[in-house]
Amino acid sequence: ATSLLFWSLFNVGCRDPGILRRTSKAPAADWRWNDRALTYRPRRAIYDTDCACIIEDFDHTCPWTGTAIGKNNMLYFQVFVSHVFICLIVDILLLTNAV
Repeated sequence: ATSLLFWSLFNVGCRDPGILRRTSKAPAADWRWNDRALTYRPRRAIYDTDCACIIEDFDHTCPWTGTAIGKNNMLYFQVFVSHVFICLIVDILLLTNAV
């Protein structure tokens, strides 16, 4: 369980969260201009002030991993959080001699 925890943490921290490249022309009609990033963005993409870029399907900036959580690393983040919980339960069981 611990090795999977570190593997998922590595993937969350090192994988591109879904950073969109800047574009001066809207690729589609439903893209909107963002004044902070000086680029167009699709509807579900949001400017992240911590990363200073547009993240596709942005969820939040994680203080544990130090990166934005978006479209490309959401699955690994969910695996990471679930394994943190599993490791916490196992540690509690081991400390209370319940096993």
